Amino acid sequence: MTGRIFFGGTNAYQNYRAFSRFVRAVPLTLVYEMEEAFRVPVRMTEIAKSELITGGAGLDCEVAFTATGQFYKNVSGYSGTLSIGGKIYPYEYTYAYADVTQNTLMIDSDSHGDSPCKVTVYGPCVNPVWKHYVNNVLYETGKYEGSIPDGHKLVIDTTQIPYSITERGVSDEVVADRYQMCDFTTERFFHLQYGGNRISVVHEGLNILNVMVEGRISYETV
Repeated sequence: MTGRIFFGGTNAYQNYRAFSRFVRAVPLTLVYEMEEAFRVPVRMTEIAKSELITGGAGLDCEVAFTATGQFYKNVSGYSGTLSIGGKIYPYEYTYAYADVTQNTLMIDSDSHGDSPCKVTVYGPCVNPVWKHYVNNVLYETGKYEGSIPDGHKLVIDTTQIPYSITERGVSDEVVADRYQMCDFTTERFFHLQYGGNRISVVHEGLNILNVMVEGRISYETV
């Protein structure tokens, strides 16, 4: 991805140097806005420093970025309520479907590729089970064999490599790696699929769970 960046004003050289330091940071994300905002992880592969344009208006510099992953669109939903960034619906069943009555989110994906997501289960919870349905067919499941106390959360994350299952505290700090305490007869990690994705979480405790799902709908091009 190529283009030009103009650094204007009397501080053009300072602004250029500040920008060149900034883009060395990793990971770096480029935001591409059309009718929707898409993001793509990138690294800068070229920035050509020019001289001041006649009259001292500023520096007109050519830049080039190389994508290190696919374009994606953020989606998120919390405890079955309407949220932003894609089609996310409140999802409620009658008592006949008690296993997914409260703690369910529905996310539509228009991408045919696997799209990573992060499932966050807020404590207190006991032996939580998370299920992923694609177009109303059970697709994959996961289970944690243990308890998460009040104020902590269990985070199942495929948006970062390596994938992880961790217990986190109130400031999102990692309390412990909980991967080894999961049921290895289940898939554990989820990727959103084309169509309707329903994610539900149940547990053996008496309280209603609060659940968040954050997805990255991935595209080869936009």
